[in-house]
Amino acid sequence: MEVLAIAGVRIEHIVKSYMLENKKVDVLCDLNFEIDSDGITVIIGKSGCGKTTFLRIVSGLEKPDSGQIIFEKKEKIGMVFQEGRLMPWLNCRKNISFGLNKKTFNKNYIDSLIDMVGLNGFDEAYPNQLSGGMQQRAALARALAYNPSLILMDEPFAALDFFTRDTMQNELLRIQAASQKGIIFVTHNIDEALLLGHKIVVFEGGEMKKQYDLSSYGYGRDLLSQSMLKIKKDILNTMKN
Repeated sequence: MEVLAIAGVRIEHIVKSYMLENKKVDVLCDLNFEIDSDGITVIIGKSGCGKTTFLRIVSGLEKPDSGQIIFEKKEKIGMVFQEGRLMPWLNCRKNISFGLNKKTFNKNYIDSLIDMVGLNGFDEAYPNQLSGGMQQRAALARALAYNPSLILMDEPFAALDFFTRDTMQNELLRIQAASQKGIIFVTHNIDEALLLGHKIVVFEGGEMKKQYDLSSYGYGRDLLSQSMLKIKKDILNTMKN
């Protein structure tokens, strides 16, 4: 999915609420933090803490009640959802190139994306012929096809089995390193956040409770190391309070 947005994001006093059965429900409460224009920023929190609403506001699909999002410069962004959301009547290649301007369509570029996400040999396959992990690879390639500066990913691996999820996490790190795209990755899984995050931002009750800068740790992280266990414990305590 393509929407207009900006890479390098500053979140200032974002507030969002909904009316549910004539009752006001506060979803986001005065969010203030920054998102890097490169690397993977992970937004973590329990279900209902406002993670998806936040992504929708960043993408422009929803407007906040108050506050603003300030961007470095105007660019395109891509979105990857929890499900692949591929068009069932289109093969893998056509799904990846769906919506591209035919005048500027570049077959070699699509070929390079298919290779990047590891779908060589499956470019003519239809969604029902692809595994869940393959469908998510195609969805990621579709987002990359617009050459975005920023990609929003809303729990994209949540529905995958453990082994496929582990593979896709490693693939995402490889693809991000190769493409140098900024990514905002939403999850409720602490281990996933620790494995992927250049930065981790903890949401709780619609508020930004804490941030962790993991840029000095590099990747291939040992989640059983004392430093990772300490951060994990702190995140758990933050989410409980």
